[in-house]
Amino acid sequence: MYIAETERNEQACTMNKRQYKTGVTLIEMLIVIAVLAVLMTMVVTVTRHVSSRSEIELTKGTLSIVTAALGEFADYGYHYTDGAEDYSQFKFPLDCNDFSAGDIGLTLKDALSDNVVTIDGADHSPEYSGSEILYFFLNSVPASRKTLSKIDSSLISSGGLEITITRGSGDRTYPLYRIMDPWGKALHYDYYDEDDPKPDEARTFPVVTSAGPDGKFGTRDDISNR
Repeated sequence: MYIAETERNEQACTMNKRQYKTGVTLIEMLIVIAVLAVLMTMVVTVTRHVSSRSEIELTKGTLSIVTAALGEFADYGYHYTDGAEDYSQFKFPLDCNDFSAGDIGLTLKDALSDNVVTIDGADHSPEYSGSEILYFFLNSVPASRKTLSKIDSSLISSGGLEITITRGSGDRTYPLYRIMDPWGKALHYDYYDEDDPKPDEARTFPVVTSAGPDGKFGTRDDISNR
C-alpha cells in the first residue's frame, strides 16, 4: 500500500508539474504576442515615416529639375507672338491654371499666332491644365526638354488631351503630359494672374508647388521651389 500511495503521489506531482509548465507556456506566448505586436507597430510607423520622407525628397528633387528647366527656358528666349495679351514680354511658359480645353486652345492661338485646335479628352480636368501647359512649353526648348527627362517617369502622365497646331509645314498633334507629385496631385504653376496677364505684373520667377502629403494646396505641408 505504501508503494501504491507513493506512486499516486508521484503521479500527482507529475500532473501538477505539467499543469505548471502549461501555465508558464501560455504566459510566455502572450508575452511574445504582445512584444511582436509592439514591434510590428514600430516597424509600420518607421516604414511610413521613411516612405513619407522619401516621397518628400522625390518631390523636392522634381521641383529642382523643373526650376532648372524654367531657367533654361528663359535663357533660350522663347518667342511668343505680339498678340492682344502681349505675350511677347513673357520669359517663362504661360500660366494656364484651371483652364478648360477650349481656353487652352484660345490662349495658345493668341500666344503662338498659329491655328490651334484642342482635342478634349473625355476625362480631362482643368486642375491639370497648368501643369500640362508648363510641360508643353518646357518640352519645346531643347535644353529644358533634356532637363525634364531627369524627372522620374512615374511622375509624368497623360490625361488624353491633345492639341493640334497648324503651321506652314502642316498639322502636328502633341499629347499634353502633366507633371505629378508622388501623392497623385498635379504640380501647380504660378507665373501671373490669368485674369489679367500683363508682363509688368508677372513674377520675377514662377512658383511651382506640390500640395504635399495631404493633397490640399494652401496648407502647411505644401512644397514649393520658393
